[in-house]
Amino acid sequence: MRLPPAWPGAQPPPATATRGELPRITVVTPSYNQAEFLETTIRSVLEQGYPALDYYVIDGGSRDASVEILRYYEPWLSGWVSEPDRGQVDAIVKGLARAQGEWFNWINSDDLLAPGALWEVAHLADADLIAGRTQNFYAERLDRLRLSRGFSAREFVRLPVESRTRWHQPGIWYRTAALREIGIDASLHYRFDLDLLIRYCLRYPRVRYSEAVLAYFRLHGASKSLSQAEKFGQEHVQLLEKLLRLPEATSLHADARDALAALAWRQTLEELQLDHQRPRLQRAGELLRKAAKTPGAWGINATVDTLGRILFRKRRG
Repeated sequence: MRLPPAWPGAQPPPATATRGELPRITVVTPSYNQAEFLETTIRSVLEQGYPALDYYVIDGGSRDASVEILRYYEPWLSGWVSEPDRGQVDAIVKGLARAQGEWFNWINSDDLLAPGALWEVAHLADADLIAGRTQNFYAERLDRLRLSRGFSAREFVRLPVESRTRWHQPGIWYRTAALREIGIDASLHYRFDLDLLIRYCLRYPRVRYSEAVLAYFRLHGASKSLSQAEKFGQEHVQLLEKLLRLPEATSLHADARDALAALAWRQTLEELQLDHQRPRLQRAGELLRKAAKTPGAWGINATVDTLGRILFRKRRG
């Protein structure tokens, strides 16, 4: 299998940099039965040409051709394992335990590290967190370009209340020592990355932003983001409720309560929009009545958007 041509905007690495001048960077790829994409992901990391790379693939005991691919690339990997695990988060935690780098990120086995990404991370390494752009893509085309901006613990908590934060996990890099101190909550499977960012930024707030694309996020039918979207909302509630129990996060408790109320309101909006059994005007009237009793309802863009969809969008079929 050959890699696709270099992505648009790829920058060549500096020709004069040597291993001793560069921070060591750990990349972990969690994987399970992803042989269709795994080799391309591995090569997107190895072909960075970054001499201080520390790269692990943590496979969950795949039954497809994944192990054959890993054996083929073993000479270029820092390590790999294929054994049953409890999913993506467990694999990332295993990789973090092995990490030898100063900086750490995970690139899922259906995603890609953008050309030159590790060199960009090395250039910005005087911070607690590095955040660049992530390009979403389908097999046949590029999709939305996701930016990074406005990072702070408070803004991450306020995401459901129209926060100014924009983020996408594949483009975010952590200091390994700080990440180990904060810890990844393996009880979460869908919002563990948001939970991590809130707790990490609360303790380590210095962020460097990059305008470069650092990763490519593959959209396909089997990805968690598309196939299990409703579970992300459920875990969002769970992590906010957990935050309210953390004494060290007292400064965020009021915002967490606002966010929980906003998530509940968004659920109400979704139910009203999808209720096609009742007339449009009846549903719109109920939305207006409930919004009048819900503090901050009109401060959420989704309120106006949902009202417009109820009143004006044509039904399919």
